[in-house]
Amino acid sequence: MSPRTVHTSADARPPGVPFAYAGGYAPSCGGVHALVREDGGRVRARLAAPIEGSPTWLHLADGGRRLHVLLEESHELASFAVDPADGAVTPMSRVATGGALPVHLAFDERAREAWIAHYGDGSVRGAALDDDGALRAPDRSIAPGTGAEPHAHMVRRHPRWPLMLATDLGQDRLRVWRLDDRAPMPIELEGLPLPAGSGPRHFVFHPKDAGQLYLLNEAANALDWLGLDATGRLTHRLRISSLPAGFEGLNYASDLQIAPDGRGLFALNRLHDAIAVFDLDGQGCPSWRGEVWAQGSYPRSATLSPDGRELWVCLQRSHQVCVFGLDGEDGMPRFDGRFIAMPGAACVVFR
Repeated sequence: MSPRTVHTSADARPPGVPFAYAGGYAPSCGGVHALVREDGGRVRARLAAPIEGSPTWLHLADGGRRLHVLLEESHELASFAVDPADGAVTPMSRVATGGALPVHLAFDERAREAWIAHYGDGSVRGAALDDDGALRAPDRSIAPGTGAEPHAHMVRRHPRWPLMLATDLGQDRLRVWRLDDRAPMPIELEGLPLPAGSGPRHFVFHPKDAGQLYLLNEAANALDWLGLDATGRLTHRLRISSLPAGFEGLNYASDLQIAPDGRGLFALNRLHDAIAVFDLDGQGCPSWRGEVWAQGSYPRSATLSPDGRELWVCLQRSHQVCVFGLDGEDGMPRFDGRFIAMPGAACVVFR
């Protein structure tokens, strides 16, 4: 992987003005936190919006003017207005999602709606926007598949085609729907069954090839390379381990990020507490590059900075966010020395 081209700076805002927001798990996390740069450059997380229920997934919409927050443990969805000048957040709405343990939200700017994956009951539920930009209580529900206990873990719309995909960790399946403006609900397609015990969790689309995606499996600790066509047909191409050769012990793979240039992947491993790095060749085929220590305990999620030159890693059990630079010629993340205290760290989003 070659160094990234600089477009913007993650920390370009003046000292004291939030450049990102973070959420985490109760009881340590008391709500949504703002990440701010102090004079001298140190980054701190300060409580910006006290709210109970474990704000574990955050999404900025409407050009950064609305912040939508999933409250995993209280099974709720909250929307906040974000002041474009000073980054202050003001509560707008708080509603029940209708499902158990909401863990991921896919916001569709084109359709002005969001779909929410529920780990507890396996449902995927749709919520529309009010005129003021707050998300309403979900009023549409896609039932889980039949068979093993369902656990929907992630949902996302395809960046180009009218398709929506979701993982079901309990049923070892990647589900696919066609989105049709003439139909009140997404139309489910065949999807892709995975080997028993895979536990599919998070996936990313290739930024330069609409027909490729990569899926990280939590239980199998494996990365899948998949093909996808415009009709929604999925094909399995390759599976490789997310752990180094010879690893023995317990691990739960968690989050997956892809470099903006489409030449590398970064996968998080919890308990092993490392960032696995994969190269992607010209055809998109992944291969193991190496790994680096995550600098703390239980890396739950990672976020790329807006310029693509940094990886911000949330370490849930050590209550911190750590920052890794991605400018090295060898493509490996390098810890830049920044430890940011963040209680129950679960998610970071940049303004």
